[in-house]
Amino acid sequence: MDEHYYRLIAHYSKKTIGTEDLTDLLTWVESSRKNQQIFIETLNVFEVADHSLNKPVNQQKSWSAIQQHIENNTEPSPVIKKINYRSYLSIAAAILVITLLPILYFNNFRPKKTEAAAYHEIYNPRGQKRLVTLPDGSNIYLNGDSKIRYALNFNTGKRIVYLAGEAFFDVQHRSRQPFIVHTGKVSTTVLGTSFNINAYPSLKNIAITVQTGKVGVVFKSEGKIAPVQFLLPNQQLSISKNNGQASKKQVNAVDFDSWREYKIFFYDKPLNEITEVIAREYDLDIEIKTEALRKVKLTAKFDKCPAKQIMDVIAKLSGSKYTIYGNKVIIY
Repeated sequence: MDEHYYRLIAHYSKKTIGTEDLTDLLTWVESSRKNQQIFIETLNVFEVADHSLNKPVNQQKSWSAIQQHIENNTEPSPVIKKINYRSYLSIAAAILVITLLPILYFNNFRPKKTEAAAYHEIYNPRGQKRLVTLPDGSNIYLNGDSKIRYALNFNTGKRIVYLAGEAFFDVQHRSRQPFIVHTGKVSTTVLGTSFNINAYPSLKNIAITVQTGKVGVVFKSEGKIAPVQFLLPNQQLSISKNNGQASKKQVNAVDFDSWREYKIFFYDKPLNEITEVIAREYDLDIEIKTEALRKVKLTAKFDKCPAKQIMDVIAKLSGSKYTIYGNKVIIY
């Protein structure tokens, strides 16, 4: 196993692990049963060597014990025999630690201060689409009225992007450099995959939709973090910005990034949310005159249509009328 994760487990046991390293460790632990077992065994070694979660860790001795116990398969030492003596209790406790890892961190750990970083910021205005290629070769497709921010030294450490709005990510695989997208209280961690995030400020929920690969999503609020949720292809997670309540469902992922090809897709959406999308797509100001119309839900799909054609269909489906004055649309 890569020594990097041994070190992360050691920092975890010493309560000195940072937020980004915790995300890295959690992603690795959840990626396979083998990694979960290594995590359990490693913690057991620390415990038997008197390096529990509440005591400092002697890293040199820890690495030696772990290597003997997990990798070299040598004859068990007296330290390893102590693990067997308390095996059931230790394994049960370790499994509990894996389950509660994010919560334990924010309740008990204080990450070290980091130096301020310089950032590159890109804003894409309404009515436009923009392709941004990051220093690592990853591509980000920005929707209208969306903004990303990333560190100037992005390619040298953890790959972290801050998003406001909507974007489709096509991430280059780097096993030792997780790619993390922060959208308010939600962070999405991947190694190499493609996915869409819709996090416009006007929406109540943030939606993450995976097209390929696997991502882990975490909600953090008031210093506490909810257990990570993992998404596979054609799965979508919707998270409330207010309380972190999440729901997962199967979808056709390509529908949710079809905006890149100037296609518009709505499924059982209220008219006020639909008009927000149209306004961004065509750089319009749209006003709905009545509250009843704002709540009307529609399902429709448009393929590179002019704004007037879309408004004709919406008016027919919702039983409304509309007028257009320049870039101003009034629905009544």
